[in-house]
Amino acid sequence: MLRKTLTTFFIFSSFIAWGQKKIDNNLTDDHKNIKGTKISLIPPNGFTEGLNFLGFQQSASGSSIMILDIPGPYAETSKGITKENMLSQGVEVKKIDQLTINGLPAIFATGTQNAYGNIYTKYILLFGTDNETVIINGAYPENLKKVGDEIKKSMLTAYYEADKKINPFESLDYTIDVSETKLKFGKSMSNSLIFTVDGQVPTTSNDKTSLIIAKSFSEVSTEDKKLFSLNRIKQIPIEIEDIAYTNEITIDGISGYEILAKGKGKTSNETENIYQVILFSDKLYYILFGTSNDETDKSLDEIKKAVKTFKRK
Repeated sequence: MLRKTLTTFFIFSSFIAWGQKKIDNNLTDDHKNIKGTKISLIPPNGFTEGLNFLGFQQSASGSSIMILDIPGPYAETSKGITKENMLSQGVEVKKIDQLTINGLPAIFATGTQNAYGNIYTKYILLFGTDNETVIINGAYPENLKKVGDEIKKSMLTAYYEADKKINPFESLDYTIDVSETKLKFGKSMSNSLIFTVDGQVPTTSNDKTSLIIAKSFSEVSTEDKKLFSLNRIKQIPIEIEDIAYTNEITIDGISGYEILAKGKGKTSNETENIYQVILFSDKLYYILFGTSNDETDKSLDEIKKAVKTFKRK
């Protein structure tokens, strides 16, 4: 359960009542596949491919449509879309409605969020299967209703190809090599990669060693990069008990900080060894986050070996 919580954490840090509305979409020439995903949308007019995320954006208005693919059954993931849970993430949800999209159960929620000193309207479309859940987030300044109408219309053109073969690495602007370690590729989600010992997400192995690599979606203010790194590790669903060290580090010409720590899962109470590296680049950052329940240093050494192979394309 801890691994599932961690996975969602790194990837998920974000109306008129329809009743049980049924939507049946066909794949058309106007649909654009979001590379690295099984999702295609008809983008709104004036929107282009997202620069730092999977989806579309309109830079002039600060509006966006972002695609997230989360491992895990829709029946479980959808339980997290409540007014109370979303409020804890800074989103005040006004309405949540049930619908179906091409036969799949779905939720459409509308709310508002204060970000960067502005108020944004948020649309959240969530649907999925017994194996995976798709989340489509739409956001626009609340005063731009016409843009919002275009975003909602686009989101509801979603077409999911369950059997589509995708290259999980094509949408990423970085690579990492785990071939000299026990880690195996498990899952690609948005701008992130997940590795576990058995290649399953969540892992079914007794050896819980894992590595998650992700890139930030938006620019961040990081004048004190060391403090930012320390605060970031305190946000994870592990209670930090001890920080062994915080050191400057440079990988692929990018500087940042590495942190070695120990803690316990807030829900599982499992003891965890934690290795976090944050590399800062062009007001964005890459986070490489490894955990292990191995009491020796062997698994941590393998995580560190993989981290050092990180390269931008």
